[in-house]
Amino acid sequence: MKRPCYINSFASIHPDGITGEDGMLHAVEPDYKHIITNANMRRRMSHIVKMGVACGLVCLEQSGNKNIDAIITATGLGCLADTEKFLDNLIENEEQLLNPSAFIQSTFNVIGAQIALIIGSHSYNNTYVHRGLSFESALIDGMMRIWEGDNLVLVGAADEVLPAGHIILKRLGMLDNIIFGEGSQFFTLAAEKELYTVAELAAVRTFIGKLSSEEILQKIKIFLTENNLKSIDIQHLIIGKNGSTTDDLVYNVVEQLFPSTSYSTFKDICGEYPTASAFGMWKGLNRLEKSGDIQYLLIYNHYYTVNHSLILLKKC
Repeated sequence: MKRPCYINSFASIHPDGITGEDGMLHAVEPDYKHIITNANMRRRMSHIVKMGVACGLVCLEQSGNKNIDAIITATGLGCLADTEKFLDNLIENEEQLLNPSAFIQSTFNVIGAQIALIIGSHSYNNTYVHRGLSFESALIDGMMRIWEGDNLVLVGAADEVLPAGHIILKRLGMLDNIIFGEGSQFFTLAAEKELYTVAELAAVRTFIGKLSSEEILQKIKIFLTENNLKSIDIQHLIIGKNGSTTDDLVYNVVEQLFPSTSYSTFKDICGEYPTASAFGMWKGLNRLEKSGDIQYLLIYNHYYTVNHSLILLKKC
């Protein structure tokens, strides 16, 4: 049975919008030793694992409740650094006497697993790797867990940037005026609203394909209708403009559907990566927390005009 799904806490580790010398946006990282206190565990963690685990632990700390029913994580590209390290060792050592640590740490589910180990959780633990819809898939799973009776679910996403990956994407022509980024965001979804709860996760919708502008607008209209809303009811729109002429054309069309709605972007801060929509949701929650005149906030994102998503937030 469907029931309200509230967002009781949210945390983020993300770039500050300043491009590095390598042309990428790197996350501003906290002092991990105060968050991940086990030094041996921390030493074995790669950049993305530390980023994801720390963000998840901070989110749980903010919620004030570590008795969670599920941990659901998402990533578009996974633990690239450890994968690259393992493959380099494979070549250099001619497939002999390999250290398995990098391989073990490179699996996509390692972030959720490490969080579970640290907090002693034996509950449902799942990871989604669905390209540009990885975070949305995790978010939908989290909502369904709440509908099915769970009380508190931790949902998050993480992706990292690497020079090798950046070079490959540039060669493929996938970074035309686009700045590659990274980050990790986590959220606690709850069945019960607390005094400090900022918003309700009202609805999530995904669709796939190289769709025409008319088809995209039609899907957004259907989404609003299903939630008993019209475009005029959305007080703020957050979109994922990334600087690409081709990609931003889609956002320009979507803006026209909301002529009286204020809007903002988020990829100018975090950059482009498969789970960037998680940062968009984090930014939306911050906007709702600070603004008293927004009731409904809509986040629309697409990843290379193929993976499209809509996230509807309702202020509590």
